[in-house]
Amino acid sequence: MLAFIAGFFVVAGPAAAEGGFAPASVCHISGSRDLQFADALQKPESWTCNSDKYEFKQQRHIVRLDLAERTVADGNPHFAEFERYEFERLTVTLVNEEGRAVSRSYGFTDTWLGASSLQSMVELPEIRGRATALVFTLDGGKWPEALAAAELVDQPSVPPIAGLIHLYAALICGLLLTPILFDLGYFRALREPFPLWHALFCAMAFVQTASVSGLIPLMSSIDFKTELYITYMSVDVMIAATMLFASNFIEPAALGRRGRLALLAIAPLALANGISTTFFPELFGKWIDHAYFGAYILMLGTYFVVLGQAWKRGSLMAPYLILGFAPFTSIIVAQFASILWFPASYTFDETWPQNFALLFEVVATALAVADRFIAIKRERDQAVDEARTLEALSEHDQLTGLLNRRALEARYETLVEEGFSAMAVLDIDHFKSINDQHGHPIGDAVLRCTGEALQGGAARDLVAFRIGGEEFLLLLRGFDARERAEALRRAVTVRTLAHIGGLDRPVTASMGFLDFSQVRNEAGVDFDALYTRVDQLLYDAKCAGRNRMAADKLELFEPEFEEDGGSTAAVA
Repeated sequence: MLAFIAGFFVVAGPAAAEGGFAPASVCHISGSRDLQFADALQKPESWTCNSDKYEFKQQRHIVRLDLAERTVADGNPHFAEFERYEFERLTVTLVNEEGRAVSRSYGFTDTWLGASSLQSMVELPEIRGRATALVFTLDGGKWPEALAAAELVDQPSVPPIAGLIHLYAALICGLLLTPILFDLGYFRALREPFPLWHALFCAMAFVQTASVSGLIPLMSSIDFKTELYITYMSVDVMIAATMLFASNFIEPAALGRRGRLALLAIAPLALANGISTTFFPELFGKWIDHAYFGAYILMLGTYFVVLGQAWKRGSLMAPYLILGFAPFTSIIVAQFASILWFPASYTFDETWPQNFALLFEVVATALAVADRFIAIKRERDQAVDEARTLEALSEHDQLTGLLNRRALEARYETLVEEGFSAMAVLDIDHFKSINDQHGHPIGDAVLRCTGEALQGGAARDLVAFRIGGEEFLLLLRGFDARERAEALRRAVTVRTLAHIGGLDRPVTASMGFLDFSQVRNEAGVDFDALYTRVDQLLYDAKCAGRNRMAADKLELFEPEFEEDGGSTAAVA
């Protein structure tokens, strides 16, 4: 009983003399490549047991795990799982009660991936009888403490190639990629930068999840160093993208200039933090984790302060980003806390908590982007509607509701291309006397009735304009354009008689009509030329006594050949 209790107070030092090693002890020794386990057993005072002090710079490390306390019912272990680090050669040896040893050697690429890219597994050799010790001989590796903390199991936690846990990781990766398609659509519609930064964040979250979950080493043959670079830098690029996304996504009025500058400053700091600790770890020594996570604690603290202030100022988007980034930030805080207060037992595996945290953040921010897209689209649609309304108002005569001269200038060529090949100009006879005798309200009523009369008939083959005062212009198409124009001219008199009382005489109108269907595609036949001709016809109608139409049709005559060989052409 006293010996059992004393086992809890074992301190670093040489192995016990009897049998060489204390029960359940974990002992190690380091040296050159010539160091052999059998030779080291002859020098028990050279071993260090139950201690985390290692000679990392040595070429070979031998770690012995005592299995004496395993019962017959427990059986011999079949697999060992430990933290994944690169090495040249790992030899695994089982020793039984008779002192016989069986070994198996692995290269780094021969080991299996564990539940994440941070874990490795090896299969232990089979040995007869009860195993009393497991010995790891590590060559070219710098992390023997990972072997000292190895977990011995009968069945591996995941299959050696790909298991259900990898399928779960692949599913999460697919979900992380999905918002990118929507982001590209949002960017095309809005031309705002924040969907692109969100797409970059989602892409880096995918890379991070694929790397830490072991999918990248399963699906590619990249070396371990490149794999680590991808794993480390994807986090830093992801955080930088998060800051750039937030700086462009939060409403400017709520974020403020200082808040936006603070978020923009964090982005390059995150990249610098990742590059320095990934590619120049020797600058930090044993304090590398303190520097890396400590810097992120400050940066993420600034992020939440800025977004908290934006939330207080009424931002509708800030809550999405605060809630979405909180789980991932809690993992960073947990890692930093474990480094500060539990450095000796730092075994926190953040793989799956981080995977779910990133998925949660992607979903939360994707909802925010969709919400913002709908809001911006609604605002832009409203602005477009207002612009169209203003445009419609600017192209319409307020009194009659007809299109005005500005609309005529803008639409004339298009209407001609659509087949409108007849032009009529109508003028109300003696309109000035109507205003003088009956007042401007009656005059305005006459103009409104005229506009209503000119909008009648087959609207798709008629476009009416008020081009000034009591003058109106019609564009028509169809074989019966002349007859319809004359009917509209007569309709002015009918409508004013029916709707306006107190007039001492009927209101009549004169019209000039021109059919230019045969020459509408000819060069030189433009609006000014046609309008001049129609105006002349209107003048002819007035001179002929008013209340009538004067009509004409433009035609191209065949060339007339003269006796001397010359020719002339005429247009009537």
